Amino acid sequence: MDVSRVKHTFLAFLLLLGFTAVIGCSSPTGNAEDGKRWFAMHRCDGCHGPHGNDGRSPNITGLDMSYGAFLKRLRNAKSVTMPVFPESKISNQDAADILAYINTL
Repeated sequence: MDVSRVKHTFLAFLLLLGFTAVIGCSSPTGNAEDGKRWFAMHRCDGCHGPHGNDGRSPNITGLDMSYGAFLKRLRNAKSVTMPVFPESKISNQDAADILAYINTL
């Protein structure tokens, strides 16, 4: 087998792998209007308050959190007060919408 051909095949594989990783890691675009509805529907306002800063749980206004960090917190809250929200309960898109809404608070 030609060494040059092996190198080119390997480089093409690495490029494809990198492209796939970028696509897989991208976050969905959130819609704040939908997020407001999900925020109320999933009772986030019951603990954080309707404005995100007027409940018994931490103030989430001005939240400076990436989508990935937000999703991780949502899926595994590690909190005695915040429930865990699996993807079967809040989809990744709905999570992006909620984060977009929170960012408007």
